[in-house]
Amino acid sequence: MARTDALIAAASSYGMPAWMERTYLDVEVWKYLAIIGLLFGAFVGKQLLEFIVRRYVRAMLARSGLHYLEKTSKQADRAVGFLTFALIIYLGLPLVDLPAQSEQIARVAARALTAVGGVWLAFRVLDVLFDFLAGKADKTESKLDDQLVPILRRTVKVFAAVIGSLFVLQNMNVDVGSLLAGLGLGGLAFALAAKDTVANFFGSVMIFIDKPFTIGDWIKMGDSEGIVEEVGFRTSRVRTFYNSLLTVPNALMTTAVIDNYGARKFRRYNTTLGITYDTPPEKIQAFCEGIRGIIRAHPGMRQDFYLVEFRGFGDFALEIMLYCFMVAPTWADELRTRTQLNIEIMRLAERMGVAFAFPTRTLHVDSLASPGTGARP
Repeated sequence: MARTDALIAAASSYGMPAWMERTYLDVEVWKYLAIIGLLFGAFVGKQLLEFIVRRYVRAMLARSGLHYLEKTSKQADRAVGFLTFALIIYLGLPLVDLPAQSEQIARVAARALTAVGGVWLAFRVLDVLFDFLAGKADKTESKLDDQLVPILRRTVKVFAAVIGSLFVLQNMNVDVGSLLAGLGLGGLAFALAAKDTVANFFGSVMIFIDKPFTIGDWIKMGDSEGIVEEVGFRTSRVRTFYNSLLTVPNALMTTAVIDNYGARKFRRYNTTLGITYDTPPEKIQAFCEGIRGIIRAHPGMRQDFYLVEFRGFGDFALEIMLYCFMVAPTWADELRTRTQLNIEIMRLAERMGVAFAFPTRTLHVDSLASPGTGARP
């Protein structure tokens, strides 16, 4: 108040216009102008600090090779700007000298905005931190860290949200102690309402400990199957082969029967090769042995177990069973290895003169006798 009176006295000594001392709604005109100037100054300060932070942070990320953090850092820039705006308003309010009731409301609002800005900035800093950790996890061979980072992100952000909410309420002159004591009375009701959430949380813990699957695995659960994209705090997300996103509660994931195709060491290839009936036995034996040689020579095939045998006589072909396993981590690797194997078998058949059979039907038609003979077919 004394500082404001000194400012008024200094302004009057330099000849403040009379119209600026007029009052509207019990507030002098110069105070309205001061409020406008304060808002304008806060906006300019916000824009200036955002520009400085954005420029230096972007340059730092470019030097460090952390380009994947640019999107998250831009959100942090806006949080810095909002916090700067709120702080300038809060620090500049005493200079305006509003009426007591109006000043009290304005100060509470400014403190609340400052607290919100601080919480927002904390969230954005956490996003930058965990995006950095996720980038590091992507470069490792282990999938454990890929699964751990999203869970830690959500856990820390929930904790930060609770602390931040209490901080905001405290700056709004809310008695946080009484509020927490009141929450104790509704603890039972809250526990009942949060039963499923707690079950899902412990489900995520069990998934992390037991490791029935990891991010990137191809799993099948009931009638649904797809690639695991994320194991979260409450749910897991699976990208189906129709490109839809399947969200499954973690409590259900821990009790369901899950077939993890992604954990396979080998991928089976079981097919039947049909060759024509005019193929002699010696050539059949040589053809089977040639296929075994192809399997032994291919680095992507399991060498300790495979079967290539003349299985039997089909309706239109002699059937050779091909039963083998491929060392293929992904479906794309499996298809690539299978293509190479099939092409080599086709080349072998061409060199040996073995023809593949296809469904045929032979019709035997007797010649019809002429009408004069009286004979009937």
